[in-house]
Amino acid sequence: MSRRLPQLAWRNLWRNPRRTSITMAAIALGYAMLLFVACLMEGLRQQMIENGTNLVFSQIQVHAPGYYPNRSLQKTLGAGPGTDVSAMLAAVTADHRVYAATPRVYGHGLASAAHQSGGVELMGVAPDQEQQVTVLHTRIVKGSYLNERMPKGIVMGDRLATTIGVGVGSEIALLAQAADGSMGDDLYAVAGIFHTGIEPMDRGLVLMSLSSLQELLHLAPGRIHEVGIKLHDATEAVAVAGTLEAELGKTLPVRVRAWPELAPELAAYVQFNRSVTVMLFFIFFLLAVMGIMNTMLMAVFERTRELGMLMGLGMRPVQVVGLVLAEATGLAVVSLVLGVALGAPLLWYLQVHGLELGGVANEISVAGVPVGHLWYGRQDFSAYSQAALGLAITAVVSALYPALRAAHYRPTEALRKA
Repeated sequence: MSRRLPQLAWRNLWRNPRRTSITMAAIALGYAMLLFVACLMEGLRQQMIENGTNLVFSQIQVHAPGYYPNRSLQKTLGAGPGTDVSAMLAAVTADHRVYAATPRVYGHGLASAAHQSGGVELMGVAPDQEQQVTVLHTRIVKGSYLNERMPKGIVMGDRLATTIGVGVGSEIALLAQAADGSMGDDLYAVAGIFHTGIEPMDRGLVLMSLSSLQELLHLAPGRIHEVGIKLHDATEAVAVAGTLEAELGKTLPVRVRAWPELAPELAAYVQFNRSVTVMLFFIFFLLAVMGIMNTMLMAVFERTRELGMLMGLGMRPVQVVGLVLAEATGLAVVSLVLGVALGAPLLWYLQVHGLELGGVANEISVAGVPVGHLWYGRQDFSAYSQAALGLAITAVVSALYPALRAAHYRPTEALRKA
């Protein structure tokens, strides 16, 4: 009898094909929607991490100990004597998980045009290396990015350019307090104007070449404030930061931070996103419990006489429980297969074409990070597997009550109830 339980369970499922089909369709559609939601949420998490770290931030930053939170001009890597920047970059990129690294210098000052001026944050970068780590060069809306042909060129946010009334080719004066306590000032030409959608950056960030800012701040060439790092896989940021801190710390004191520590709001949002996904899964599982339990209760109720007769012929209670659970398992397995068939085209579309959010999307930001006009999905096989396993367990658990109820039938009473 035990060997024939799967065959008997499958046949029992289709004794009421309409009810079984409706239940399977509901579960399959629900599972397809779970795949859709999991893919979208993973895509949003990855998109937020990429937008939040790749614009100007980078996934890992290396500083001198004590640089944060005050960001003192004097807190350069290697302190007063500075460091061998090329050797440090080589040591960082020696880790196979690192895609690229770039040096940076920061300062604060006043940008003045003919009639207006405004406070700005100055960021000195190595243009060629910076473009491998961040994507700000792709947000230029007028003019061009920093290049060697314009050693005194700068790029600035569009709101800042509007505030002080300058455009591409305009000349501005930068005034900043230098590292030695004196005042640095010089004239620069606006090479390009960018728009990021992030208010503080568009209104107050000025980019210039690393050497130009070091000259303005009276910093030696070996003195830099930061090394920005991009990884092949951003999810490894915490582990790589730990490794780099141990390796670089052998030659000079450093503090290496990964993006979850540098951007706690973004990290909190990513965790919130995962919690929302789990909550949606839980709601679906509750709905599945009601659907499967209802189907199995109805099936057991309709077959009371049959089950009584089988028990009268020698079928043991444990075999009755096994029969009902096998029916529920079959229902779940077929529903999962149908759900995958329904969800696969949706997942393909999300990853290839994404969801169009409309023209207002550029003005929307989450945790301070702008959302692009296209929302792409990403595969999350871990979530898919958890959803499938959870659904299978839900099917078995929800069938337990009908199975135990059927197992407690007395053959004579069951035959009389029919």
